[in-house]
Amino acid sequence: MVGYFGRTLVQLVATLIGIVTFAFFLMRAIPGDPALYMLGDFATEQAVAALRNRLGLDLPIHQQYLIFMERALIGDLGRSVVTGQPALAEMLNALPWSLSLAIAGLTVAVLLGVPLGILSAIKQGSWVDVTIMLVALMGISFPVFWVGLVAVLLLSHHAGLFPALGAATAGGFWTQIHHLTLPALVLGLSVAAYIARLTRSAMLEVLGQDYIRVARAMGVPERRIFFRLALRNAFIPILAVIGVTFAWALGNAILVEVVFSRPGLGSTVLKAVLARDYQLVQAGVLVLATGVVLINATLNVLYGVIDPRMRTE
Repeated sequence: MVGYFGRTLVQLVATLIGIVTFAFFLMRAIPGDPALYMLGDFATEQAVAALRNRLGLDLPIHQQYLIFMERALIGDLGRSVVTGQPALAEMLNALPWSLSLAIAGLTVAVLLGVPLGILSAIKQGSWVDVTIMLVALMGISFPVFWVGLVAVLLLSHHAGLFPALGAATAGGFWTQIHHLTLPALVLGLSVAAYIARLTRSAMLEVLGQDYIRVARAMGVPERRIFFRLALRNAFIPILAVIGVTFAWALGNAILVEVVFSRPGLGSTVLKAVLARDYQLVQAGVLVLATGVVLINATLNVLYGVIDPRMRTE
């Protein structure tokens, strides 16, 4: 068990280093002088040179990378050129807004997707199964930002049920929940379609096993077969689906934040990219990558606890 946890930890660290390295070189592959872009077209050469020196952009690329990684190990990702605040602190301040949206959206997705996937598997081949899978296919096909725009038009503009924009950062708890509901529904519906399809596949795979046929031949009630035997053994792949979709929900939350003008990692990273704010973008990528990798690592540990066979793989 200790060896399994050790391998998981090594994979976690290696993945984080790879993602941060990719983000570092990708930002520097964008054409143009970031110092000139930050200061504007009318900046003097002396001002541009001073900013390049302050940001370390006049150093060879490998030296920039080594300095960045050395500072990243102690949590120093520099300061935002636009706001002057520590980049990591600014991203961590935005993180709770994105997490609350991702968790709310995933809650909606699980409450809808898992029961619909189980029902679809139970009613395999029936009109219920076809209808659920058709709706799920439509949910996967429609981009989440398009669903968000339609939801704003119908439920906010026409029906007036939910606020269209903002997060009521200065409001009370229930006011913030009211602003969170529509974005969470939009995010949850897109993720629920994915969860429903994969839950159905996991259930059908388990229902096709020999021990299910033996249980039916012995006269075990169908309700017990579905909910005591099949669902229990399909729990691991369903848990994997939920874990993967949480990472997906966190990524889609970026688009939802932009559509609904909510604060969070998405809107902050988007502004940083447009401003060519290297430090802020790198901090955003690191925070997002750390969240996704920690989710996957936690799931791997849970798999090892639930199913001992996973520890030997």
